[in-house]
Amino acid sequence: MGGFVIILPFLSIMIGLYFITLGLWELREGVNKSKYVKYMFTGLFLILALTPLIGLVANFINFQLR
Repeated sequence: MGGFVIILPFLSIMIGLYFITLGLWELREGVNKSKYVKYMFTGLFLILALTPLIGLVANFINFQLR
């Protein structure tokens, strides 16, 4: 369980960067602006909100185990 909790923030950052890259690619092509907004906000949410939340939960779990 401990190893999985360590990998989760890295996975969240990698998937978030992937979505941001997809959003920028959509913006470059300029065909569908709503896809740009969806990809960009999903990526930013994963990086800016979910990653710290996973860190807090992991810290809480670690505190409970000791």
